[in-house]
Amino acid sequence: MFNVGDHVVYPYHGAGTIKDIEEKDILGEKLNYYVVFFPLNHVTLMLPENRIKSSGLRKIIQPKQIEEVVTAMQPTEYASKKEAARPYSKENETLLKSGSIIDAAMVIANLTSKEGERTNGLHMEDRKNLDRAKQFIVSELMLVKNISEEEAYQFINENSKGA
Repeated sequence: MFNVGDHVVYPYHGAGTIKDIEEKDILGEKLNYYVVFFPLNHVTLMLPENRIKSSGLRKIIQPKQIEEVVTAMQPTEYASKKEAARPYSKENETLLKSGSIIDAAMVIANLTSKEGERTNGLHMEDRKNLDRAKQFIVSELMLVKNISEEEAYQFINENSKGA
């Protein structure tokens, strides 16, 4: 399934690296746990092997897929009109929880478009979702492109209109 050293993405936490696979004896049952370190947050998570599939854990994207992320970050007229009527969208939170980098890029597109149309900026919940989406993408870009956090944020800002 996964191996030590694999770069993976865990929904809502972002990208990290499998540092170890440990066997634990819990209540007489032996289970393998994936130990995943998330460098951007400095968090380590232990995920039981029998919950990997349901957790949404996946490998990071391939470098050739970065162009899809850039395309998804581009605001559309449809997204802008759809978002304008609401103070914040549960749809954006749902997209962020999916664990998909494309979904996170769509959140950036939705919210940067909305931000450009508002004279007083985004509502607090929208700002939080925009920050989460950027952080999620940054964590993955750092591993895919082997770049720093600052370079990853710069990449997002250069490739999303109005960000």
